[in-house]
Amino acid sequence: MTPPRHEAENLSILVAAERDAQVDLLLRELRRSASHVVHLYPVIDRLPAEHDLILADISLPLLDQLPWVPGEASSALILLLPEDGQHSLKKLRNCCPDAVLHRPFQRSAIQTSLVLARSQFQFIRRLRSRISRLDENIKAIRDIERAKTIVMDMRRIGEDEAYAYLRSQAMERRTTVALFASHFIDSHQLLG
Repeated sequence: MTPPRHEAENLSILVAAERDAQVDLLLRELRRSASHVVHLYPVIDRLPAEHDLILADISLPLLDQLPWVPGEASSALILLLPEDGQHSLKKLRNCCPDAVLHRPFQRSAIQTSLVLARSQFQFIRRLRSRISRLDENIKAIRDIERAKTIVMDMRRIGEDEAYAYLRSQAMERRTTVALFASHFIDSHQLLG
């Protein structure tokens, strides 16, 4: 029987935090998971975006250093919180982390945060993709409706005939009705 695959296996992980005993424990635990772990301190102006997972100390000026606009992350983000619990909830909310990890770090909590952050990040990425496709569909519907109106006015025909015309023109050009409608609207606007 093969052993279960570790959740953090083959991940590229960046740890942006000042080195101390707790961060050393964190780094050891992350390296045990067969991940590629990079420790970065002092932190540069902008954190690199090519990592799967970024663990960053909340005490850093993160909003300026994140390589993305908050809410449009390209990596999963785990914020490292201080032991005394003294941190800005506003900053925590504004960074939009996928998980948090409280000091003192515990091995089980580290693994749990990794799994949670990756899962949350992938879920949000899927939602963004769906929203993007829905936006494209809405735009396509609007373009088709606008193109139908233009054809109806130009040819003095009904809605069904106008759609049939757009569809036949799209088929002749081997493209979608939505794409043809978009180009049709653009050319109609150019011609006045």
